[in-house]
Amino acid sequence: MIEFIGNETQTALTAQLIARQREPHSVLICGEHGLGKRTLAKVFASQLLCERGDGSFCGKCRSCRLIENGQHPDVMTIQSSETGNYKVDDIRAIVSDSVVTPNEARLKIYIIPDLDRSRQTLIQSQNILLKLIEEPPDHTVMILTARSKETFLETIISRTLHLTVEEIEPAQAAAFLTEKGCDSLLSEEAVRRCGGNIGACLEYIADEKIRDLADTAAAAVKAVADGNEYQLLRLLTMADTKRETFMRLMAFMQRAVRDSLRIHTGNQTPYVFSQEACKALAAKRSVKRLMAAYDVLGDYSGRASANCLISILVNSLSAALITS
Repeated sequence: MIEFIGNETQTALTAQLIARQREPHSVLICGEHGLGKRTLAKVFASQLLCERGDGSFCGKCRSCRLIENGQHPDVMTIQSSETGNYKVDDIRAIVSDSVVTPNEARLKIYIIPDLDRSRQTLIQSQNILLKLIEEPPDHTVMILTARSKETFLETIISRTLHLTVEEIEPAQAAAFLTEKGCDSLLSEEAVRRCGGNIGACLEYIADEKIRDLADTAAAAVKAVADGNEYQLLRLLTMADTKRETFMRLMAFMQRAVRDSLRIHTGNQTPYVFSQEACKALAAKRSVKRLMAAYDVLGDYSGRASANCLISILVNSLSAALITS
């Protein structure tokens, strides 16, 4: 059965809508990488097509099993390229196919994951999908996922049901990882670095490069605390210059700055990104300056998402963090 931890409010809402025969035909699921947007999309598809028909899903009937295994003929997940871009012809094919009745279920469901990553074709794809979202056939449901709805056209936003996936409590995430057989010490470290983001925690445990990137983020935050712009620039330059890697580094640093803010304000938690770096930054920066640093990191992540050259961003980011 599909496992989806936390966010019960979202699954309860979709279950109620289906039970009342008011299911939406267009849904936009938003949240950070690793929070389970695709999993929630599969849960919603299971709620829609489960043989129970009451908005819940059993995980045992033919429809539920096929959806869980990615084999249901009426639940189609569209694939992007390695860079995250969707082909315009593939988006047009959805619109053409939508008029065809389902193979065996009462509904035909299209899932388009991480549409916001399709920078080259984002606007064009939305314009193609708009007609289908505005006037969907009765048998069609569209599920889009993205990190944020801000990159979407207002006409898309106004015609979709919005579901936001959020982190679970860190202690709950740690317990889940341990229950899954993950090393307890590495699980605790993953939660300190990734919070209650189960997907990100699992990636952290499985990928040494991600753990190294988190260490770089901690060292960079320590350099900010020390006012050492040269060291900060060196660390940022050492990191992989791929766009997604840079954005992940920004996310790690934001989490460290947030934990520094918690320490500064006396909010005690055992899950601190880096005790050394966060305590050093909390001791050197006021609340106002910590919030400014957090915003700077968010701004530079946004610039990276908008296709700015990473090499240029690294140079100006160092100065911005030291002076913020």
